[in-house]
Amino acid sequence: MNKKVIIIGAGIGGLSLGARLQSKGFKVEIYEKNHSIGGATNILESGNFKFDLTATISMFIKDYIDVFKYCNRNYMDYFSLITINPLYKVFYSDGKTFSFHNDLPSLCSTLNNITEGNLDNISGFFDFITSNYKKYLVAEKSFLNKPFEKGYAIFNPRVLMKALSLNPLNSSYRDCRKYISNEKLIHYLLFQTMFVGASPYASPNIYNLIPGFTQMKGLYHIKGGMYSYIKALEKLILEMGGVIKPDYPVDKILFRDNKAIGIMVNGKKILCDDVVCSCDYTYAIKTLLKDREVGSLIKPLNNLNYSCSTFILYLALDKKYPLLNIHNIYINKNFKKNTNAPFKGVFSKDPSIYIYCPSSIDSTLCPKGAECINIMVRVPNLLSTKINWDLETITSIKKKLLNILSNIRGLEDVKEHILFDSYLSPLDLRDRFNNHMGSAFGLSHLLKQSTVFRPQCELPNVENLFFTGSSVHPGNGVAMVLKSSKICGELILKKYK
Repeated sequence: MNKKVIIIGAGIGGLSLGARLQSKGFKVEIYEKNHSIGGATNILESGNFKFDLTATISMFIKDYIDVFKYCNRNYMDYFSLITINPLYKVFYSDGKTFSFHNDLPSLCSTLNNITEGNLDNISGFFDFITSNYKKYLVAEKSFLNKPFEKGYAIFNPRVLMKALSLNPLNSSYRDCRKYISNEKLIHYLLFQTMFVGASPYASPNIYNLIPGFTQMKGLYHIKGGMYSYIKALEKLILEMGGVIKPDYPVDKILFRDNKAIGIMVNGKKILCDDVVCSCDYTYAIKTLLKDREVGSLIKPLNNLNYSCSTFILYLALDKKYPLLNIHNIYINKNFKKNTNAPFKGVFSKDPSIYIYCPSSIDSTLCPKGAECINIMVRVPNLLSTKINWDLETITSIKKKLLNILSNIRGLEDVKEHILFDSYLSPLDLRDRFNNHMGSAFGLSHLLKQSTVFRPQCELPNVENLFFTGSSVHPGNGVAMVLKSSKICGELILKKYK
């Protein structure tokens, strides 16, 4: 296949798509504005400490492996997986702690303890998991791996019946409440649905498939952290002859007769057969598509709803904390009120937080006897005018997060063992990675912005231009972006077949 494809952005979507196309004989060139590849799935290094910048949870691991299988490679030659059990350790504001395991006997013991032996809640938990794993199977077969090339595809009777079988009008919360009454269990499950960057009280219940799938199939850790997967993709592409060019910001996409013909970089035209935007979708539409005729063909981006943002505090500690697992959740009081706060443009007064401690199972990330920890909290995106992201705000958030951490029994002295700290804010997501208004997850996953209603890999009436990424169907998260790049690659191949 003697065709040249230019990909804008060396994030998960761009790299995985580049590998797929290169393996089919395309000439692939990937242009990245930053010095390091990976997009927001990046790395923070200081001394002998390594931190995953954003993405930390490897679920739907089959999608990670599938890229290498597609390219006729053994993934084990590129990255290593560590099975995680327990899946999560959950700390509650009343001082109680529970570990949710993947194996049945341990899980049943936890459920018995957390519900105080309430059989209705125990059986309800398993009914919830089973129901939502079935949703995953339906979605995987009918929605997640397929493009909606025409707007009326959802109204195909077969597709419509599958969609209705998911009962999408119920929120994640209402669906969960149907099975379980125990608040601690509900909050644990709903916290996981927030991984798509939407409120579980407003998002469609399809996202309950996240805890359903996780409990059924488990979680994995990529040795060396998530950035090891980025380096694995880079190695794969370079081995096959692809080209990756960091420090090359793209100025605009070039068109002729409503067809993409190349890009402009530093005033120089670079021509190709196809252009793929693997950068933020809104950024691409507003910034890179400057051709007036093409712009008139694109649906306006008005009235779109964007996900919340995130604030991440990175801590290098000179002490081990054995009570922490790799994935930890702290459920604070007033869960609903504080969970909804970022989606109303304000800070949570008592936020629930996610604590990532990969050094608990991976010794390659920091010195012996030390710990590296990410503390993540949902915050409003930059569309909120109620927050000024100045030093005073940053200091206040850091103080709040450290107070929450040190109030956990066993972590009381954590402030005394900090070697150094760093952070990532909505401003970093906007300025460094071009995320529109600092939204951490792209377009929100409301019902009106899911499946056929979400931007697709192609634009109607514009040729040779494709899209992949978190705001494109099927959605955000590393695995979903890997699916998006797979769909995009199949459309490009279909075009030439």
